[in-house]
Amino acid sequence: MWSEYCVILLLVWNARQDLRQHEVSIPSLGIFAAAGILVNLLLKYQSSLELLTGIGSGVFVLAAAAVTRGAIGFGDGLLLCVTGIYLGGSENMQLLMAGLILCALVLGAGLILGKAGWKQQFPFVPFLCLAQFGRMLWKVV
Repeated sequence: MWSEYCVILLLVWNARQDLRQHEVSIPSLGIFAAAGILVNLLLKYQSSLELLTGIGSGVFVLAAAAVTRGAIGFGDGLLLCVTGIYLGGSENMQLLMAGLILCALVLGAGLILGKAGWKQQFPFVPFLCLAQFGRMLWKVV
C-alpha cells in the first residue's frame, strides 16, 4: 500500500504543476523513478517483469505522443513510466484506463454543454490523480 501513497504524492504534485503550467515536473519524475527502482531492488516487492511491464505501459503512451506529434503529452508518458515502477503493469494500466474514462466523461460533458472544444488542450494529470484516489478508495471499501 505504501507504493500507492508514493504514486498519489507524485500525481498530486504534478497535477498542480500541470494545471498551472501545462507541464509535469521532470525533477520530481527523476527523483521518484530513482527512489522507486532503489526500493524495488532492496525490498523486491514486485518482480522485474512486473516492473518492466509497468514502465512499458508508460512507453506505450510515449509512443502515442510521438505518433500524434504531441497531441498526447510527452510528460504524461514519462509520468506513467514512473507510476509503473511503483504499481507494475496491470495496476498502471488500471490507472491509465480509469484516467482516460474520467477524462472522457468530463470532456464529453464539456463538449455537450459547450464549455470545451475539439481542438482544445487540457491537462491530463489531474484525471490520473483522481483515478488514483478512486483506485485507493476502491481497495479500502
